[in-house]
Amino acid sequence: MSSRRLDILKDEIPFHGISPQEQLDRSFGRLKAYLRNEIGRYHPFYRKQFRDLGIRVEDIETYEDFRKIPLTRKETIVVNQQDFNLSPRYPGEITDRDAEEIDSASMARYKADAVPQYRDVFQLRPEEERIHEQFMLDWRPIHFQMSGGTTGKAIVTGYTQTDLQTRFARSGAWWYALSKHTRADDKWLNLFPAAPHLGIYATMMIPMMEGQPNFNTFGGKVTPTERQVLIAAEDQFTVMVGLPSYMLHWLRLAITMKEAGQISGITTFRVAYCGGEPVTEAYRSLLKELFFQLGSQSVVVMEGMSSTELRTGGFYECDEGSKLHLDPAYFFTEILDPVTLEPVAPGQPGVFVWSHINWHGTAILRYWTGDYVSGGMLTGTCKSCGNVIPRLGTPIWRAEKDSTKIRGTRIDLVYLIDAVRGSEGVKTFQIIIRKADPADPYSKDFLEIFVAARNNESHQSLIDSVTRTVRRELELSPDAVHIESTEAIETKLFSKKLKAEWVVDTRT
Repeated sequence: MSSRRLDILKDEIPFHGISPQEQLDRSFGRLKAYLRNEIGRYHPFYRKQFRDLGIRVEDIETYEDFRKIPLTRKETIVVNQQDFNLSPRYPGEITDRDAEEIDSASMARYKADAVPQYRDVFQLRPEEERIHEQFMLDWRPIHFQMSGGTTGKAIVTGYTQTDLQTRFARSGAWWYALSKHTRADDKWLNLFPAAPHLGIYATMMIPMMEGQPNFNTFGGKVTPTERQVLIAAEDQFTVMVGLPSYMLHWLRLAITMKEAGQISGITTFRVAYCGGEPVTEAYRSLLKELFFQLGSQSVVVMEGMSSTELRTGGFYECDEGSKLHLDPAYFFTEILDPVTLEPVAPGQPGVFVWSHINWHGTAILRYWTGDYVSGGMLTGTCKSCGNVIPRLGTPIWRAEKDSTKIRGTRIDLVYLIDAVRGSEGVKTFQIIIRKADPADPYSKDFLEIFVAARNNESHQSLIDSVTRTVRRELELSPDAVHIESTEAIETKLFSKKLKAEWVVDTRT
């Protein structure tokens, strides 16, 4: 194991015997050092921005000083992709990148690490070539991931060799060591769909790097869901990871196949990790019920989150409802009011903003995620795992995208979805928000809900159940509730995107 890999395993910021404030202070201290030693010297975009704004990284001492750095938004990264990669110059190298020459201490480390390896099997290369190779392993992006691009042009992030071996690999702790429910002998079934994004790369690469058994289905468009179920029924998978909406579809199909005698059931699942979509308690309960019907009793369903920009393999719960545990050693986090952009008090809702610490490759400061954290930032000792660690209070939804106005009333879509999902007798559904007269943009809003029955409920009782629940939870009455088959609705849910389209708004 390289010295850099060993460094990442040290307890730079402890999770025990430390107060939340001291932990925050140490995280900020690491951030200040990163700004001075790497961002301020090697980051083309921020070097120019700091010059234009008169910001000197040497003068940043307090959080208020740090807040002088503007928020970084997706649009800025998209038009300055290459300038968001840390790009130190190798001694004597001529480049047009706005960056300083690499420091002498790093060069001394590269020289010490420049021992012969597999490229020297046939002939020993000159020492200078091996030293340069160590520099490149530390700074040249070699692996790239792309965001989904659902809100415009995609962001591409690059990882260096040392990013992958250290900071990215560290993400495995949030899966394999944080929770008491996971074990070293677990075998994982990965349902994430194939695409050049973090969801598939993290769940494929980190298990291989950590020596954890893992089968990648690459989603239903690569491995048909029915075939996935047959594979799972023939093996001994204990952990499932994937998008909760696709997991829901997967489990329902598996139960149907069990009832048809195609499989005898699956009894081995113990844990499910959900990522990419918000998971409410009602959603969690539904997934647990479906696992039970399949034959896997008492499955623990935990939530996680990450993003291509964030670059980590993800932050996860240690137990059901324990909220998303962050990593203060390699991320500095803020929760800001979505209107004033001022910091909010601990536990108060706001938008999640974060900064990288010590990452190479693509590095971002004060990234405005647009993710609205309804429970704010929680600090102190987690009651489930006993770690002193910051946590995001879920559910989380898009501040600009996941709320809307229907007939003049602001509606958080996560609660609208939950109300329909939690209605008695509903198996699956899709919500349509449109104008009553599509040809008239000034006509009233029309809320239309399509549902499939869970069992043999009468159509009228199902319509009454959905109407009553939505009215009770949101003080909003659907204009129409239609009954369709499960197959018809699920075809529409996954017709355009990898994630289920629970809500379709055709007004804009």
